[in-house]
Amino acid sequence: MDVARNTRSAAPSEFSPSEIDDFVAFVLAGGEVTPNGLRARIAQAPQIAFLRERECLIGVGGLKLPTLHHRTEVSAASNVPIPAADFPFELGWVFILSSSRGKSLSVTLCESLVSAANGQGIFATSRVDNVGMHTTLRKLGFVRTGDEWPSKQNSDSLALFLKYAA
Repeated sequence: MDVARNTRSAAPSEFSPSEIDDFVAFVLAGGEVTPNGLRARIAQAPQIAFLRERECLIGVGGLKLPTLHHRTEVSAASNVPIPAADFPFELGWVFILSSSRGKSLSVTLCESLVSAANGQGIFATSRVDNVGMHTTLRKLGFVRTGDEWPSKQNSDSLALFLKYAA
């Protein structure tokens, strides 16, 4: 059965306050992001995306402008330099409802975000046990690199992925 799915990707200012509330709720449901200042970070993002099945929200993601502090922390933890000139963006906040996982939907969701980077470099972090996201990142041209490091949000470890400029 063909299910009607659609992705809407745009600047955060293009979405209603209730849509931003939904985005925040999904990101926090992932349990991998600090809630402090999240709404402000989302507002600064160049692009966010919503994936819906019919009218039901099933996933979100964002193309982020990482802070110098965050970039420095990830670089130090992974032992890989992530210069802003080479990797100005970060792909993140990706969350798909558990009932919708395993269908390659994160590829669909993230393609529009990667496209919004206009061929510039992007980095992403992912839990080391999140095989589905690793598959998505590889399909989108990311390469896993560097050392694993412990998450500050939970008991998992994280890995770094880089997508070099086109």
